Amino acid sequence: MLVRLAVAEGVDRPVMLDLSYDTADPYAVSLTFHMCTDATVRWVVGRDLLLDGLESPVGVGDIQVWPSQRPWVGKVHIALCPCPKQETVVVTVSARALEAFLGRTLAMVPAGTEECHLDVDAAVHQLLSDPGESRR
Repeated sequence: MLVRLAVAEGVDRPVMLDLSYDTADPYAVSLTFHMCTDATVRWVVGRDLLLDGLESPVGVGDIQVWPSQRPWVGKVHIALCPCPKQETVVVTVSARALEAFLGRTLAMVPAGTEECHLDVDAAVHQLLSDPGESRR
């Protein structure tokens, strides 16, 4: 989808954004920004944060989400703060497109059933395994 990316007051530009969801990580949504021909930037955001941000301001710290103050505009804003020394970037997306995408994720993994899709044994194995083991 095409979104508006605001880097500084009055400075924004259109950027392509891909949203993706993997049932293996049912709590998260990946946002991949295509900055230019080869460069991409990927953020992982909590699905519940995006869902709640459709209705009211949510988030503390690195990621904040809120609907437009003018509901008839049909936009949602996502503020991403890469680190304390960099400027916060605000992404403006279509509320309808975001809601449709999140609806599809909920069809795959309904809210409240996320833990049923986690492979805890595999995650523990990966954390405890020898880092060189996967290269052998």
